[in-house]
Amino acid sequence: MRVQLYSENFQSAALNARRVYRLLLPEPRPVGRLPLLILLHGVHGSEIDWTEQGHVMQSMQDLLEEKQLGPMAILMPSDGLTAIGTGYLNWDTGRPHLYEDYLLEDLIPHVELKWNVGGTKETRAISGLSMGGYASFRLAFAHSERFASVSSLSGFFDVQELAELIGSEDYAAIFQTNERRMVEVSPLTMAIPTSNDLPKIYFDCGADDSYIHMNRQLHARLEGMGAPHTYAEHPGAHSWDYWREHIKRHLIFHSHAFQESSS
Repeated sequence: MRVQLYSENFQSAALNARRVYRLLLPEPRPVGRLPLLILLHGVHGSEIDWTEQGHVMQSMQDLLEEKQLGPMAILMPSDGLTAIGTGYLNWDTGRPHLYEDYLLEDLIPHVELKWNVGGTKETRAISGLSMGGYASFRLAFAHSERFASVSSLSGFFDVQELAELIGSEDYAAIFQTNERRMVEVSPLTMAIPTSNDLPKIYFDCGADDSYIHMNRQLHARLEGMGAPHTYAEHPGAHSWDYWREHIKRHLIFHSHAFQESSS
C-alpha cells in the first residue's frame, strides 16, 4: 500500500472564492469509506506545509508499512490565506470573513463527498500545529458532535497573547477587541462539553517552546474538570524539527481512536 498525494481546488461559498487543499490517500484504497483526519497548519503557512516541511506523507507511509496505522485519509487545508493567519475563525471587518464556515461547512463536506471519506463523528478527527493546534481544540470543543478525536502539537491556546504572533492590526480584525469573544474562542476559557461528549484528546509541546505555559494551563484545566486526556512534553522547541519528530504519535493516536469508535 502506497500513499498518494492529491492537490485540488474547490469553490467555497462561505468565502466566495476558490481555495486549495491537499489530500493523502492510501493506494490501492480499501473497500468502503475511510476515516478522515483534518491536519491544520500554523501562521504564515498554507496547505503545503505538512507535506513539504512536516514530511507527513513519509510518516504515514512508514506507519502503514509497519502496520502501526490503519488506512485513513489526511486532509490538509489552507486556513483561508488572509493576512498572516485567520485563526480558522469567523470574523468581520465591515464584511464577513467566514473561515470557520469555509472549513466546516464547505471544505470538509466537499472532501467527504468527493473522496468517500469521513462523514460521521466516528470517522472524523482534527489536529494541527501552533495556530492549527489552537483551532483544532477550539473547533473540537465547540463542535464535539463532529469529531472522534482531537490533538495538537505546540498549540497556541491563549488568544490574549496572539497579537504578538499575528500582529496587532490582524488581531484587532479577528477579535474586534471584544472581551466576551476572546473568552468564547479560547480553549483556556471557553465552554467545554462534559467528558461523555468530548472527543478523545491528546496534545504535546516541546520543553523549550516559549508557548509551553499555555499547554500546561490547558492540561491543568482539563485535569481540574476530570476530562480524560493525554498530555506530554518532549525535548524541543517551536520548530519543524519538533513537529516532524512527533507527528507519528498523533497519527497513531487518531488511528486508535477511529478503531475504538468503530468497535
